Amino acid sequence: MSKKEFHMYNITALLLLLAFNLLVLFAYGIGEGSMEFSDWLPIALSFVIWGIFYIVQFARSNKIWRITWFCIMVVFLFFWETGYGASFGRMFG
Repeated sequence: MSKKEFHMYNITALLLLLAFNLLVLFAYGIGEGSMEFSDWLPIALSFVIWGIFYIVQFARSNKIWRITWFCIMVVFLFFWETGYGASFGRMFG
């Protein structure tokens, strides 16, 4: 895989992340309550987490490094966006 393909995969992941977060914002918009800082924080942090993983992937030019960190990013963001991370944390907390 070339650098261009990795960029395309990461931009696709970012667009999916943006779509899911827009759905969350839409759900808050049709609800009766207002959004507090604690509601904005997970949405903003998902983009920060994506950015950190994006930088880590391109810190080295090794393909195995990039593929591994891309897979870790996808799994981590899946757990972050779906809320499974919170239930996983409650199992151990």
